[in-house]
Amino acid sequence: MGIIKEGINGPFRGKAGSVVGSSWRKINYIKGLPSFKNKRNVSPEQLLEREKFALLNRFFDPVSSLLEIGFKQFTGRATGRNVAISHNYDHAFLVEGKTVTLNYPVLQFSHGSLFPAGDERAWVDGDRLRVSWDPETYGMGRSIDDTAVLIYYDEIRELFSADSKAMRYEGGAEIKNGRFTLRPLRSHVWLFFVNKATKKVSRTTYIPLIDESTHES
Repeated sequence: MGIIKEGINGPFRGKAGSVVGSSWRKINYIKGLPSFKNKRNVSPEQLLEREKFALLNRFFDPVSSLLEIGFKQFTGRATGRNVAISHNYDHAFLVEGKTVTLNYPVLQFSHGSLFPAGDERAWVDGDRLRVSWDPETYGMGRSIDDTAVLIYYDEIRELFSADSKAMRYEGGAEIKNGRFTLRPLRSHVWLFFVNKATKKVSRTTYIPLIDESTHES
């Protein structure tokens, strides 16, 4: 049953006949009920596109809150995750035969004009992920008190870790986690910056990871 709150032309929620009223991100919608038709055969191309969308959606889901920050200026009527999927979709995949995987080095968790740092390095040392960057990089909109958003992904175990405590001027950040001592290690690291007002962000930088445990001291 639909409830009309502001007269016959006002918004309502619930089912009324063949339509459903709902609200999302403070916008009122009236939607028709879906009609059920005989399913047609799905082409291989359509199956591939569905698999790609599901893969990227599942990957971004655990870091939805970070995507709200990274794509904030584009989320007027969409979630950060939806914007991230749209922004990354055309270049996010490696397709080999019927196998689809993510192209991790090109994935972006943010998009904006804030300057990145440069000279980024990442390495695992025992139970710590350490990341460093150039704190003296100059560029448009850059400030020493920009917040560094560090993202780590364990590809084998499909787990994320993140940190957003360090400032640009510190030139480095770290995450401590006992999982970093597990082997084999096939992981990925990304970094982007957010200004103090959280209105500007940098593009995301992918940082190749060095495993210190494989090097003799």
